[in-house]
Amino acid sequence: MTGVTNNRAFSRAPMSGTVKFFDWNLPSHAEGTEISAGGIFLRTRAVLSEGAMVTVRVTLPGLKRAFTVLGKVVRTVKGGLFAQPGMGVRFVDLSPGDRQTILEYVARRTPQLAAAEAS
Repeated sequence: MTGVTNNRAFSRAPMSGTVKFFDWNLPSHAEGTEISAGGIFLRTRAVLSEGAMVTVRVTLPGLKRAFTVLGKVVRTVKGGLFAQPGMGVRFVDLSPGDRQTILEYVARRTPQLAAAEAS
C-alpha cells in the first residue's frame, strides 16, 4: 500500500527511525514506520487513546533537520499476529516548510508515484 492514496489527502511512504513523542510532558519513543504530509504511524506499545493530543518530534531518515508538530491520535492498533501495536497520528499544526519537506521525502521514496503525479 505504500505510496497509494486510498482516498487520502497525501501520499505516504515508509520510513524507519526513532520518533520522540510527548503525552503532555511525559516523553516516549516509538518507531516511525510510515509518513505522509498529513500524519505518521508510530509503532509502539505505549498507544494512546484515539482523540489524544501529542507532540511529535520527527527527523526524517537522511535529513539532519528535525521538526516538532502537534498531532492527534486518529487510529490505534492493539497488535496481534499480523500487526504490530501502534497509532496513527494526524498532524494538526504542521508548518508549510515542514509539509514541503515531507512531500519531497515521500516523492523520493516513491519515485513511481512522483512520475505518475507529474504526468
